[in-house]
Amino acid sequence: MKPFFYLLALLCLGFNASGQDKLEPSDSEKRLDAFSAEKRHELSLDVTAALALPALQPRYEYILGRYSGLGADIFIALDSDEVETEELEKLSITPFYRQYFFSKEDYGAKGFYAEGFLKAYTYENDDFIGPRPISERGDNTYFETALGVSIGWKWVSNSGFMIDLGFGIGRNLGFSSEPDELRESVIPRGGVHFGWRF
Repeated sequence: MKPFFYLLALLCLGFNASGQDKLEPSDSEKRLDAFSAEKRHELSLDVTAALALPALQPRYEYILGRYSGLGADIFIALDSDEVETEELEKLSITPFYRQYFFSKEDYGAKGFYAEGFLKAYTYENDDFIGPRPISERGDNTYFETALGVSIGWKWVSNSGFMIDLGFGIGRNLGFSSEPDELRESVIPRGGVHFGWRF
């Protein structure tokens, strides 16, 4: 008699599981699935670079899936003569790969992330001792490449508006012809990006 009850219990569980498979997704789940499938591109601009330097730093990211993305930043300094610093980045391109964590939604690629990046950039080093007028500085332009990591957090609304806050550090690989005693070994990376996922 017991084997009959075991068999009956297994059959009931099987019918229950097959009934659950046929449940229709909710309207919210359908919207999130559609959003995830259609909106895989992001364009944003670093507002800190625009306000503090001034410079333009647009970013593009392609969403590979709910947990990863691939993209690149471009940095363009607009007017370096007004910035009083010995070393100033002029132009750079920074490809990166991101891994997102704790993203439980079907539509993901947001929240906490870690990224690896490779930055190729040119910079000027005025190489002066003591204060001198800007017109008397001897500008030297160098090329360098850095490898580094960053962490950050990304917020994305259901409409696609996004804010990306991140920071990191990279180590220069030593391609610059600048003398060793003047060369920086590490570079910072970071900013606040506002943009749109579409």
